[in-house]
Amino acid sequence: MGVVGYHWRRLSVGHKIVAPFVALTLVVGLLVSAVASQQLAASGAQQLDLLAVREQDNVNTVFNSIEEQQLADLRLLEATRGVAAAVGAGDATTLSGLLLPLVANHLPEQIEVIVINASGDRVLQLEADAEHPDQCRCETGGDKASFDHLDDVLNGRADTYGTRYAGLSRLGTTQLLYTIGPIIDARGYIVGAVLVGETLDQVLSLVQDRAHMQLALFGSDGVSLASTQGLDLPMPALSVAERGEVVQRSGTLSKRVTAIGHQAAIVYIPWVLRFEPRGYAAMVVPADPISSAQNLLVVVILIVCLGALALTLLVGSIVARSITRPMQQLIKATEEVAAGNLQHRAIIDRGDEIGHLAASFNSMTGVLRERTTGLERLNDEMLVTLAAAVDARDPYTHGHSMRVSIYADALAVGAGLNALDREAIKRGCIVHDIGKIGVSDSILRKAGPLDDKERDEMRQHPTLGHRLLSGMPWDRIVPDIVLHHHERWDGNGYPAGLTGEAIPRVARLVAIADTLDAMTSRRTYRDAYSFRRAADEIVAQAGRQFDPVLIAVLKTHRREMAGLVAGALQV
Repeated sequence: MGVVGYHWRRLSVGHKIVAPFVALTLVVGLLVSAVASQQLAASGAQQLDLLAVREQDNVNTVFNSIEEQQLADLRLLEATRGVAAAVGAGDATTLSGLLLPLVANHLPEQIEVIVINASGDRVLQLEADAEHPDQCRCETGGDKASFDHLDDVLNGRADTYGTRYAGLSRLGTTQLLYTIGPIIDARGYIVGAVLVGETLDQVLSLVQDRAHMQLALFGSDGVSLASTQGLDLPMPALSVAERGEVVQRSGTLSKRVTAIGHQAAIVYIPWVLRFEPRGYAAMVVPADPISSAQNLLVVVILIVCLGALALTLLVGSIVARSITRPMQQLIKATEEVAAGNLQHRAIIDRGDEIGHLAASFNSMTGVLRERTTGLERLNDEMLVTLAAAVDARDPYTHGHSMRVSIYADALAVGAGLNALDREAIKRGCIVHDIGKIGVSDSILRKAGPLDDKERDEMRQHPTLGHRLLSGMPWDRIVPDIVLHHHERWDGNGYPAGLTGEAIPRVARLVAIADTLDAMTSRRTYRDAYSFRRAADEIVAQAGRQFDPVLIAVLKTHRREMAGLVAGALQV
C-alpha cells in the first residue's frame, strides 16, 4: 500500500475523480464478461446437446429403418414357398433360384443372405451380381456357421421380442450387420435358419446419405469397426469408464476437436441392435456455427465494454474538468498573488464549495492588499524621510533621490517595463544613495575635487548601502540599483567594474537618471547645466558610460524628459 498510496497521492484531482469510475467500469466489464462467458459456455453446451439429440434421433431412425427392412426381408424369405423343403433337402440350387429374385430386387443396395440347416451347417451364401442381376454370386456348403443367437434360433428359443435376433459378425474382411430367424416347414418344425445382412460400410453409407453426417462405429471394447467415407477428423479415445457410461446408455459424451481450421464436436451415443447395446457410435457434429455465434457474442461484449469504458472516460473527464478547471484557476490566482500581484482576483463563476473558496480567497487577497499597501506606504514614507535625511547632509543634493526616481520612472515607461518593476525602481531610486550615511560630512560637503583617499571612501557608499538593505524583504531590483548604479557600460565604473549587459538593466537605467539630475543640479564647484547640455553630454556617452539602448529611449522621449526636469527643479 505504501507504493500505491504514494502514487495515488501524486495523482491530480482529475485523475482521482476518473480513476474510481474507470476501475468500477473495468470490474463490471470483467464480471459481465465472466457471467456472459459462463452463460455462453452453458448455452453452447445446451445447443450442442440439443444438436446431438437431434442427430442421434436421425441416426437411430436410419438404423431402425435398416433393421426393420432386414426383418421384412427375413419374413419374406422365410415365407417363400419351397424354401423350407429345399433347406430340409439341402438343395442349394433350388434355394438360389427361389431367393435370387428377392435379393436382386434390393439392388443397387447389396444384401447378403446365408441359409443354414438344422445342424448348423451352411447350405448357401448368396448375393446378387450388380452388373448381372439375373445371376448370383453363390457359395454352397461350407463349415458350420457361427453367429450370435444361431443356437437360440435353431432350438426355437424366443426372448421378449420374439424368435428373430440381430447381430454383428465378421465376414471376410468386413463386418456384417444381420438379422437371423428360423425357417419352419409346413409341419411346424424348424428345419434351419436364414440370415439377412449388410456390411457396416453399406450401412454407414446409408446413414451418411440419409442423415447427412459423418459417423464411426466402435465395439463396446472401444475397437473401431467402421466409419463413413471421408471422415478425416481424429476420434478421441474413450476411457473404460466413459465407454461404460455411453454403452449402458447412462448419457452422451462430447469432445471438441479441430481439423483443417474447423471445429467440430464428437458426440458419443450408444449403438443398440434389437434393444441390446452392442457398442457406441461417434457422430461428428459441426461446432463452427455455435463457436462462431459464441465468438461473435464475445466480440459484441468486448465492444460494449470498451464503449462503456470510453464513455466513462469521456463523462468522467468532463465532470473532472468541470471540477478541476476552477481549481486550476484558483491555483493560478494564488500563484499570481504569491508573485506579488495583489490586484489579481480569482474568477467566481459558480456557487458551490469551490466558488465559496474563490470568494474567500478574493476577500483574503483584498485584506492582504490593503495591509500590504499600508505597510508599503509606511515603508515608503520612512524611505523618503531617510533619503531626505541623507540628501539634507549636503544642501546641494537636497531632493536628489526623489528627482532621480521621477526621471527613472519616465525612462522605465519608455523602455516598456511593467508596473511592478516601476514601483521597485522608484523605491530603489529613493534609497540609491543611502550608503552615504557612512561617508563623512567633510567629504560630502567638500567644495573642491576629492583626493584619491576621499574618492575611495566615497566609492564605498554603494557597497555600504547594499549591506544596509540586505535584510529588507524587497524586490531584487532595489538592491541591484543601490549596488550598481555607478557601474559603466565600458567597465570603468564601481564597485564591481561590470561591463555591458552584465550590469543589471535597472541599474543602467538609474545611472542615466542619476547623472541627469547631478548635471542639472547646482554643485559647490559648478553651476547647474541646462537640460539640453546635460542630455547632449549623456547621449554622447552612449556605448562608453551608458547603455546605448536606454540612451535611445532618452532620445525618443527627450521632450517629455525636459518637461520633467524643469518641473522637478522648481519643487
